[in-house]
Amino acid sequence: MSPILLLAVQLLAASPQQPFDEPQPAIVAGHVVDAATGRPIAGAVITSAGSAVAVPGASGPVRVITNGGGAFVLRDVSKGSLVLTATKGGYVNGQPGQRRPGGSTQPIRVGAGARITDVEIRMWKFASISGTVVDEAGDPAVSTRVRAMRRIFVAGRSRFEDGLPAVTDDRGVYRIAGLTPGDYAVVIPSKQISVPSELMDAFFGGTPLPDVTRLQVSREMNEIGSAIAPAGSPYAMRAGGQTFTMPPGSLTPAATPSGTIVYPTVYYPAAAAFAQASIITLRSGEERAGVDLQMRPVRGVRVSGVLLGPDGGSAITGVRLAPAGDDDAIVPIDVATTMTDWTGAFTFAAVPPGQYVLRVLKLPQPPVDVEAMTRVSVTSGGTMTISSKPATGPPPGPAPIPADATLIAQVPLAVGEAGVDDLIVPLSAAPRVSGRVAFEGTIDKPPPDQIASMRITLDPADGSTVSTDLALVTGRPETNAEFNTYGVPPGRYVLRVSPIAAGWFLQSAMYQGRDIADLPIELGTKDATGVVITFTDRPSALTGTVTGSSGADATAVVIAYPTDEAMWTTAPRRMRTARAGTDGSFSIQAVPAGEYYIAAVQEDLVGEWQDPALLRGLTRVAQTVRVVEGEQKAVNLRAAQIR
Repeated sequence: MSPILLLAVQLLAASPQQPFDEPQPAIVAGHVVDAATGRPIAGAVITSAGSAVAVPGASGPVRVITNGGGAFVLRDVSKGSLVLTATKGGYVNGQPGQRRPGGSTQPIRVGAGARITDVEIRMWKFASISGTVVDEAGDPAVSTRVRAMRRIFVAGRSRFEDGLPAVTDDRGVYRIAGLTPGDYAVVIPSKQISVPSELMDAFFGGTPLPDVTRLQVSREMNEIGSAIAPAGSPYAMRAGGQTFTMPPGSLTPAATPSGTIVYPTVYYPAAAAFAQASIITLRSGEERAGVDLQMRPVRGVRVSGVLLGPDGGSAITGVRLAPAGDDDAIVPIDVATTMTDWTGAFTFAAVPPGQYVLRVLKLPQPPVDVEAMTRVSVTSGGTMTISSKPATGPPPGPAPIPADATLIAQVPLAVGEAGVDDLIVPLSAAPRVSGRVAFEGTIDKPPPDQIASMRITLDPADGSTVSTDLALVTGRPETNAEFNTYGVPPGRYVLRVSPIAAGWFLQSAMYQGRDIADLPIELGTKDATGVVITFTDRPSALTGTVTGSSGADATAVVIAYPTDEAMWTTAPRRMRTARAGTDGSFSIQAVPAGEYYIAAVQEDLVGEWQDPALLRGLTRVAQTVRVVEGEQKAVNLRAAQIR
């Protein structure tokens, strides 16, 4: 008898007998294995969640540990849906049904008195990348930050997300551990972060500043990626009228008799952009060594100018300088960021010659309750004192979207050996979107406070990030269901709404006869007004069963996507997947009306399913279905083989 069955039988024998008229508790047992070797994993922690309750009355999630054979048993499980998660140091978290790291999972349907003994959870070992970083002379580059950025598919194209860092030791050696198996680019990012020294002197010195001004400085410092540190501290240095902030592992300029020397961003093995980087593919548990990089300095040049707002120079405003055309990163790796001084003047002290885009995004500031502000006092020695007024009364509701315009600038900039001075950068009002939300259905529409809690987001159609602040919320309806958004830089956007009140589903976001929840809206210099966001309580759905050569296929993933290829990169709410259940059944809820391809495949064979090349291949084996508004469409599928 297997260790799992033996353990389950022993637990059954020890369980007290339940009267026949009471619901019988279930037992769920299984084992955890290494996905690469198939060997059992001892000491993995299994955490239960879902509507099926393990050990009724227990406070918090129930956890058990696998034995030496990788086996586990959960007793006294009630009827319902059970979600299990396995964790263990050195491994990516695993769940039942996963066939690749981070892949789709399969909740366990537990019946009253069920005895489920065949649950398998696969786990993949973390991988690592290591190497040596040297400077132009071949000497170790000590205390230098190195990042491994993972490749994913966003909006139908390959992009890189910010990854785990490591810092080189005294030998110039680094090791980045804890990497999920996949594709990576290795980079030594170099971003100069500086602030006018006179501004920092006023912030940290004895110059009295209004509380609102201090708050604005803090916000802008956060936006340009800088911690607030006084000159002379271990994390700041002065050069050329600027105070450079230097978080551990950063590459900072060095003044020499011939000028300012900087080390530009470098991608493994010796590339200046993602497009030329070598991609490293890591398997489960792989330890990739020898990923070595060399840093080569260049002479930086000065780029300076002034920002002009509607009322003159735009003071205390963040300015960013990014490489032109290098948009492979979801969050761009800027070359330099800075802030304007009291007059609107800005300076980048040491920029490598090249092609850039200068960007400014200045958000209107919401009203500030000065009395309720937390006050931070910092001495020149770095001692910090924090004081705040105790909160009274109910918590405030969501802040309204300010009526003032968001100010923007996007200026292409060619920087040569002589640098660029006396730039005049005018700020203009960014386009915004406005309209109303509507509810069409038979149930009561959400109360005003729930409507006002919705977040309306304008997501760039290419999957990039506009701003740290705007990523949090772009717009919000008022209690009267009318909404405005912040202004955003010109470009193509898709509208999103979350969270949506229970029982309601997004039907459309119509603007001039176009559903901008699916097809991007092109925002230029003018606002988009009159948008109607409609919710319905009659969502459409795709349901059915997947069968294979031996009956129901519980290992398949169902992929549904539009027959209109233009939507593959712009309409994520129409790009849907569902994992087949243990009986082969699947359900995809809240499917917008339209025409779709639908296919069942093995997830570990298709990888990144949002790759347009893969989707084109799937069309050869997919069924075509048309979904009508409010329809529950039934589709039976055969598991397809992709070659």
